[in-house]
Amino acid sequence: MTDSLREIPLFADLSKRDLKKLGESMHEKTFAPGQEVVSEGDGGIGFFVILDGRARVTQAGVDRGNLTTGDYFGEMALIDGDDRMATIVAEDDLRCAAMTSWHFRPFVKDHPDVAWALLTALVKRIRSQRATEIGTAG
Repeated sequence: MTDSLREIPLFADLSKRDLKKLGESMHEKTFAPGQEVVSEGDGGIGFFVILDGRARVTQAGVDRGNLTTGDYFGEMALIDGDDRMATIVAEDDLRCAAMTSWHFRPFVKDHPDVAWALLTALVKRIRSQRATEIGTAG
């Protein structure tokens, strides 16, 4: 697990010790093609990092794109405690590292570089979503 996590850009600045600690707090989950990983509107207690494979993202039945190795999801529901914003379905054999909220929050608080990377990614998602909304409004 640690070797796989080392390749994820979100965790690129972690020390070997912190990366090992992260790996110990995560567990591997696999999903078959077509299997739903998380469902829009459901409560969320898990954060997922894709170690191998591809997944499809939809919101309200609208295709929002693919996720692949190195991408992650589920952080929004863990940060604000609200329901899932999207449905994620495995496109092919999908292997993820998963972390529960009770491990995620302390880890992010103890690693400001990871918190900053998450914040940056969230802003990019919001900007991208806003651009899409503006584009379809005209």
